[in-house]
This record gives sequence, C-alpha cells and structure tokens, in this order.
Amino acid sequence: MSIFLIFALSKINYARTLIYIFHLATIPAIFAGAALTATSIGITGKVLAEIGKLSAKEGQIIIGAAVLDDILGIIVLAVVASLVKTGEVQISKVIYLVISSSAFVVGAILIGRFLSPFYVQLVNSMKTRGQLLLVSLIFAFILAYIAQVIQLEAILGSFAAGLVLAETEKRSELAEQVFPIADLFVPIFFVCVGAKTDLSVLNPAIPSNREGLVLAAFLIVVAILGKVVTGLAVFSKEKLNRLAIGVGMIPRGEVGLVFAGVGAASGALSPATDAAIIMMVISTTFIAPPLLRLVFKEPTGSPQSVSSEQ
Repeated sequence: MSIFLIFALSKINYARTLIYIFHLATIPAIFAGAALTATSIGITGKVLAEIGKLSAKEGQIIIGAAVLDDILGIIVLAVVASLVKTGEVQISKVIYLVISSSAFVVGAILIGRFLSPFYVQLVNSMKTRGQLLLVSLIFAFILAYIAQVIQLEAILGSFAAGLVLAETEKRSELAEQVFPIADLFVPIFFVCVGAKTDLSVLNPAIPSNREGLVLAAFLIVVAILGKVVTGLAVFSKEKLNRLAIGVGMIPRGEVGLVFAGVGAASGALSPATDAAIIMMVISTTFIAPPLLRLVFKEPTGSPQSVSSEQ
C-alpha cells in the first residue's frame, strides 16, 4: 500500500507541476504524468543480460520494480483514458475507476488461476490447427470486452489476459506462436504512433513552439531524475548499487509509446504535448543503456578485479 501511495502521489505532483508551470489542461497533464510511469523491461533486461547482471540483486530489483511499474501504469492509463470520455475529473469517478481497475486485474488473475486447468484441458482436447493461439486470443478478447462493458479500457482486459496466460503451463509454447504476430503488428503500431506525431511543433525557429520544447526538456529531466532518485531511495540491509537501480528504470521504450498512442488516439493530447512525450520516450530509451553499462562498470584497481587477475 505504501508503494502505491508513493506512486500515486508522485504522478499527481508531476501533473500539478505541468498544470501550474505549463498551463496544461488537467487531463493532458495527467496523461503526461502517467507516461513517466513506464519502464521498458525489454530494453533494461537485454542490457543487464549482456553485462551479466540480470541475476544480480540489483538486476532482480530493477525487473521486479519494472513489472510493478507496468501493472500500475496500465491501471493509471485505463483510469485516465476513461476520464477522457467525460472530459472532466471528478474525485468520485477517479476513485471508482482506480478501485474497479485494481479489482479487475486482481480478480482476473485469481479467477484465471482457478480456470487455467480448464484452459489447458480445452486446448489439449481441440483437434484443429492453431488451437492454442485461437483459444488464447478468444480469452483476451473476452476480458477486453468485459473491461469495456464495466467502463474501463479494453487494453486493461488484454493486459490482464496476458498476466493470466503467463501463469499457465502453455506459456512457452504460446510465446513462440505469438512472437511472429507481434513481429508483424508491433512495428505497424510504432509506425502509426510516429506518423501521427507532428515534430514541426518542436521547431525552435518558430517562437510559438518554444513552450513545447521547454515541456519536452522538462519531461526528459524529470523522467531521468525521478527514476534515479527512486533508485537511491531503495532500502536494503545489503550493499546495493542504488544508482544502477535508478538508471535501470529510466528507459520508457515501447511502454511509453503505448501511453502516447492512447493519448493521441483519444484526442486528449495536443500536438505539442504528444511530441514532447515522444521525445521523452526516445531520449530515455537511448540514454539508459550506455549509462547502465557505465554505473555497473567495475572500477579499475578494485579488490574484486585485483583478486580475479591473481
């Protein structure tokens, strides 16, 4: 609960800063603050694996925190996207959406664990081609539809379906069948997000665009410092590289683009705000890997390196 409260307060403070300094409307400011939530597990995980730190204590903390970030982030995204439909922020509505979104995800996981044996039995009993992928897609569509019916977002239902299916014994086999589909549609999603982004609003030669540039710079600085400070605040009796933990959570990657894509599609984000979020995502994605290698680099002449040479 304390983690959730810290998480919620930090995003509210980001949004309030954007409202007071940049005079953004409430919902776009909340969208921008929510976009800072994301952490790209894929990018960080690949770098950690390459430098041999994935199984280290710091690596496990980064991956665990990134998973929690994404779960809470999807809930926040569902809440904010639902607020766009009404165009106003009501405390009662926000409380209802937060509780219902959290209950939906937790309930889907619990019920999914109970129904997973029936899911496996159904897949094994079917004699058609591609039965595993077919049943899994139907399950994801059903949860997406249920989420939409109870005034949440379809993306939350699909995300919950993924959490449930990841706990079944068919996980590895399903991943092998999903990857080719992802290879086809994920690039299309990125192209669509990029095509909808108007980078001309960041042209510094036009005076009216400079506010958007300042907003982009602000989001980049906050995106980096926010995660670094969070890493430094990690409490543990063990000796940890806290700076590395913070740096490992900097990249927003594909998750940040999902926030930007949903925000642009809903009409909540202006071209300048959308471009600023995209610039933040791109900057953090490129900055994080070299910084992560740097903070994990063993200093020359350290006892560990000396003992290994001997």
